[in-house]
Amino acid sequence: MKIHAWEPFLHTWSAERDAARRAEEPAEPPLGWLGFEPAAPERIAALETRLGAPLPPSYRAFLEVTDGWRWAGEFVELLAPAERVGPVRELTPSVHEDLTMWEREDLDAELDDEDEDEEEEEDQEEYESARWNRAVQISLTGDQTWLLLDPGDVDEEGEWAAYRYSAWSGYGPQRHASFAALMRAEYQGFRDLRLTKPA
Repeated sequence: MKIHAWEPFLHTWSAERDAARRAEEPAEPPLGWLGFEPAAPERIAALETRLGAPLPPSYRAFLEVTDGWRWAGEFVELLAPAERVGPVRELTPSVHEDLTMWEREDLDAELDDEDEDEEEEEDQEEYESARWNRAVQISLTGDQTWLLLDPGDVDEEGEWAAYRYSAWSGYGPQRHASFAALMRAEYQGFRDLRLTKPA
């Protein structure tokens, strides 16, 4: 997704969710715009100060259009406004523990080889633990589903890796290349579940 394309994309998402809801519950009032007012520059700057790093371009551009978002996909009811974004280990310690557990299980599977070097195993353990210690939670409420950004996994364009974790899914966190890619996936998930498919 081009960074400048947030506004038309989000207006399309709002209109499609509104249409899907009215098809299911005609008596309900329209949802309208699913976003909020844009985040003020000082609010974005304060978030970057708290996180100790410049925001990834696609997430910063998103906040400049809307400071939060309702119904990001089917299982996330609210993306947080900038002032409520923070480390997952502080905001939702139980999720941090779950993520660490998944990482531990993945590591155990990789280390089934008895010849694995012990020092290499310790280094890998520290790396995996660091990923979730630094992970940034960007969602608030949902169906046991959280959206996260990893400021330690940055590509050449400054985008941070993004994750979706659903505790009920039976799967570990799903990685996306960027916040924009994550939102595209959430939008597609909504369309797959809610929009009528042609016969």
